[in-house]
Amino acid sequence: MAKRVKQEIINRKDFYPKYLKLINVILPKPLTQREIDVLSAFMELKGDIVSDERFGTQARKLVREKFNFKKHSNIDNYIKYFKTKGVVIKDQETKKLKINPRISINEKQKGLELTFKYVFKDE
Repeated sequence: MAKRVKQEIINRKDFYPKYLKLINVILPKPLTQREIDVLSAFMELKGDIVSDERFGTQARKLVREKFNFKKHSNIDNYIKYFKTKGVVIKDQETKKLKINPRISINEKQKGLELTFKYVFKDE
């Protein structure tokens, strides 16, 4: 079986969009490029904003300013799309929105390895 490995040293800000593009191919409902950009901005947030609520009012304000969205509804619509596509879910304990643990990256992680395995079934 052929194996291709690419290793890269990258800062987290540049990592999130690349990561989301890679996993996008295996998501049941793929994200658009703009959704990837917006979700990446939420993933970049750190500190108290994230520990309090990653998709709370303060976080939404920061992301809205980053993209120069004039209306609150712009961010609200993206969050609605994220929920519909399953990349953002409601935490059962806190009832707050969070990134689905299946795609979430812990702030303490020092790296990530993704593996895609395809087995060909020739006819």
